[in-house]
Amino acid sequence: MAERTLGGALRAQASERTALLCGDTSLSYVELDREADRVARHLDSGERIAFLGKESPHYYELLFGCSRSGAVLVPINWRLTAAEVEHIVHDSGATVIFADRSCAKAVPEMPIVWLEDFEHWKASAPDGKPVESGPDDAVAQLYTSGTTGLPKGVVLGQRGFFEVRAALEDNGLDWLDWRADDVSLVGVPGFHIGGLWWAVQGLTAGITNVIMPAFAPAEAVRLVREHGVTITCVVPAMLRLMLDEGQSLQGLRKIVYGGSPISETLLARCLAEVGCELAQIYGLTETGNTAVCLPPSEHVPGGARMRAAGRPYPGFAAEIRDAQGKPLPAGEVGEVWLRSPANMLEYWRNPTASEESLVDGWLRTGDAGCVDEEGYVFLRDRIKDMIIVAGENVYPAEIEGVLAGHPAVADSAVIGVPDERWGESVHAFVVTREKATARELMTFLQGKLASFKLPLRYEFVEAIPRNPSGKVLRRVLREQFWGDRDREIN
Repeated sequence: MAERTLGGALRAQASERTALLCGDTSLSYVELDREADRVARHLDSGERIAFLGKESPHYYELLFGCSRSGAVLVPINWRLTAAEVEHIVHDSGATVIFADRSCAKAVPEMPIVWLEDFEHWKASAPDGKPVESGPDDAVAQLYTSGTTGLPKGVVLGQRGFFEVRAALEDNGLDWLDWRADDVSLVGVPGFHIGGLWWAVQGLTAGITNVIMPAFAPAEAVRLVREHGVTITCVVPAMLRLMLDEGQSLQGLRKIVYGGSPISETLLARCLAEVGCELAQIYGLTETGNTAVCLPPSEHVPGGARMRAAGRPYPGFAAEIRDAQGKPLPAGEVGEVWLRSPANMLEYWRNPTASEESLVDGWLRTGDAGCVDEEGYVFLRDRIKDMIIVAGENVYPAEIEGVLAGHPAVADSAVIGVPDERWGESVHAFVVTREKATARELMTFLQGKLASFKLPLRYEFVEAIPRNPSGKVLRRVLREQFWGDRDREIN
């Protein structure tokens, strides 16, 4: 683990072993190393390049090419609307976008390399050897929203992708591990930190990685069985859909999951039908993915720790603090602060937000919770109001801002409500100044927001509860849905 750059770690793995399998395409480590160099010769240090498309080997060639050149990859969710894509491209200052033709309607006016022309683009690379960037240099910039609804660019350094594995290996822990004969399924897309981080772990460990262009449960099960997949990282909703296919997944030795806790029912079913180890990870894009883990040993149905998110890795830390930033004792609920060597470098071109979130080496998560005497983190609520729908982050302020544009809408508030299939679903409370129907509002939102952000239900009310300063009292709205639960996060 001495090498802490993606490009350097790839070079150390160079062999004829298959690195990536995606559909009919495969790349060995030697081939991926060569293609990363060809990409790198096109790019300049500090340059932002955008990627808009489904998972493919091209995505990882670009990622490792960025590592070799000092450029920064900006992956974009291909499910976003044209306006959402344009904001990210404009904010990032990307000089070129690599895009799939299926996303053509969302691509803004700018230099484009269509992925079908990617081989031709690489072939035109100038001569010369790219200059390797360093462990502390940026390599990826992922966009995540907040209470304002405006996505911010989270800048991640190369070193951060290696910190968790190093901490576990240095302390002889196998909470998460990658063995020489492992085959990994990458089902979470690379525009999510979870998918990007998981793929990088497999590629820097030198194992074979099976890439899905887009998750489909039947296809995921087929790939597990056909390629002898032994490890994967999913969200619980994906795992449930895979088990519902009714095919044996007993080749899996470990399932890592995040995005939401696993239910007792799903845990028991997984242990009975698959018989593998499970590990839960918790973190944010801003923490470089995971900072806390619930190890396999704690995954016991009915176990006392199954309600925990986990505990920090060695060398990582979690504290609960009050509104003034003062640490609280064990058991008291406050905001979760995380200290991680993998924390983001900054929010891109947003020093105010960076200073508010990064404080003396700690990151304010915006999640509310408590820590027990042994350091296990228990989440209770989301201070930042984020909703997680099958692993996708959804921010109420963004939806409310678009709803405000409908002439009949006088006020609105959006919350997440429990959903047995997806973890949470989006529920909108709406005050109208003239008659409107749920269908009319749904039609109005379509095309303005990605489909996973659209409310499943609209509830028309006389007024939105607010405090004296005008802030929406979301806890009041959530009470009818979450009142009988011990936490307001599913």
